[in-house]
Order: sequence, then structure tokens, then C-alpha cells
Amino acid sequence: MTVVCHRPEGLEQLEAQTNFTKRELQVLYRGFKNECPSGVVNEETFKQIYAQFFPHGDASTYAHYLFNAFDTTQAGSVKFEDFVTALSILLRGTVHEKLRWTFNLYDINKDGYINKEEMMDIVKAIYDMMGKYTYPVLKEDTPRRHVDVFFQKMDKNKDGIVTLDEFLESCQEDDNIMRSLQLFQNVM
Repeated sequence: MTVVCHRPEGLEQLEAQTNFTKRELQVLYRGFKNECPSGVVNEETFKQIYAQFFPHGDASTYAHYLFNAFDTTQAGSVKFEDFVTALSILLRGTVHEKLRWTFNLYDINKDGYINKEEMMDIVKAIYDMMGKYTYPVLKEDTPRRHVDVFFQKMDKNKDGIVTLDEFLESCQEDDNIMRSLQLFQNVM
């Protein structure tokens, strides 16, 4: 059985396409290769790696949604380039880029808007990931209430869906969301 290895594009090209320096890209690549020696990560491996960050919950469903957001070509695997491009947006992108990426994560079926079912799936996945140690203990209807609040705030024209424009406008009006987007600005 032959193992096909993927080698990333040149570092200069990735440096030009991302907000990382050549040195930072080298460090990220070493870490990526350490976890994924073949140079690509499939969904199962991604879920196993992600689960390590949430030992008290079940991160598999949220990891599935995250994996799909990283796998922009729907190839069933994430190359280093895909990973580092998304990381660049999440850590050092503009507010607009971060919000657009987040919208794409929530738009599970990729139809260009977020409906209540998609938002409910994401919220439930987040609660599952946080696990039984979530404080305070969640009531059965908590995910539904969060989705209702989300739609009350985001669905400007009350048509039952949230478009990218509604999402961008609502998030930029919310100080808490804007502060949280700045949290990881200087991680590396």
C-alpha cells in the first residue's frame, strides 16, 4: 500500500497569501506534519485531534462542521495550505474576513444563508462539545432559546433566514462579538 504525501506550496507563496511570516509558517508546518505526517488530514483524524481540546464533552459534531469549513474544496481532506489560510483569517484577518468565515461555518448546507435548523445544529454541537461540566447545568430548551435570540438579533427582515449581509451588520453592531473577534489577534 502506497502512502501519498502532500507537499505544500512554496513558503513564499503562502507568506504572500496569509498574514504569517515565513518563520511562523515553518513553525506551523512542523506542528502540522507532526500531527499529520502525510501532509493532509482527513475528517476522522481532525476529529481525534480536536477532541483532545474538549475532554469532558463530545466534540465530534462541531469538529465535523469545522472540518467542512476548513475543507473549502470539499475534497474530504485538509491540506496545510487550507489549514494555514483559515488560521490566518481567524487569527489575523480583518473583522469582515473573520465574520465571513464564521458565516460560512454556520451555513452548513452552503446555500448562502443560515436557517434556524442550521443554527440549532451548531448550537447543539457546541453544547455537546462543552460537555456535562457546563455551568450552570443547561435546561433542555437552552439551545432553542439561544437560537431564538440569535434570530431575533440577526434576522433583520424577519424572513426566517439570516443572509451574509444581515449577519455582518448584526455582528458589527454587537460590542461583545466585536471584542471576541479581537481576542486571538496576537496569539502567535
